Amino acid sequence: MNKRVGIAGLGAIGSAVAKKLTSDGGIKGFELKYISEPKDKSHKNINKVSFDDLVAQSDIIIECLPANIVTQLAEKAFKANKDIIFISSAALLIYPQIMDNLAKSKSKAYLPSGALCGLDGITAMKEMGIKSSKISSTKPPMGFTGAPYIIENNINLKNITSKTLIFEGNALEAAKGFPANINVAATLSLAGIGAKKTRVEIWADPNAIGNKHQITVKSGYSTLNASIENMPDPANPKSSVLAAQSIVATLRNMSNALVI
Repeated sequence: MNKRVGIAGLGAIGSAVAKKLTSDGGIKGFELKYISEPKDKSHKNINKVSFDDLVAQSDIIIECLPANIVTQLAEKAFKANKDIIFISSAALLIYPQIMDNLAKSKSKAYLPSGALCGLDGITAMKEMGIKSSKISSTKPPMGFTGAPYIIENNINLKNITSKTLIFEGNALEAAKGFPANINVAATLSLAGIGAKKTRVEIWADPNAIGNKHQITVKSGYSTLNASIENMPDPANPKSSVLAAQSIVATLRNMSNALVI
């Protein structure tokens, strides 16, 4: 029997996952039954429900929400001991009660790789002890529009004419300053040595075609250097097309006999 899937949030990422679940062939073992967008008209055969009903009736929940709303969904899911796939990993750093509530529940939380690569190597290196972890993210300036850090520091993104370092700090600070842009740094920190020890650089480059992330992680025996450049999602330039596909890959791995 297929597991009933509920998607919370039907923006660019949620819509892409919904399309994959409802296209010919779908995803083995899963069926999209509920979404939390009452005004959605593109999925006529899918039930539009509240968070409460989505949690109560779904077997697994996919979170595709703004970071400041994730706590509402997570609290309900964990009280019901439901499993959840998070794409807004920055919320797990900004709102520590999410992880506290998870620890008290019988739920499992899945964190897809999002727009990153190399996470399998990082989790292996963690077993040996990671000495340092750093990520440098570069995006076109307007991709940072509306970020709290940009607003608080009165940064005029239109005035950036060359590649410019606009933020340097740890992953917790980056998550708070760029909650919609820097899930990659949050995921790296959760896979590695934690938010306060993971260093983050954020660059705005008007000549950048896509969103680029460079990772350097060092242990006593290994050094991992990884770089990936993703085209921004046309529906949401703050994210990449790869983010949605990482959720799809997570679902497939949950039902595959061979997990890579």
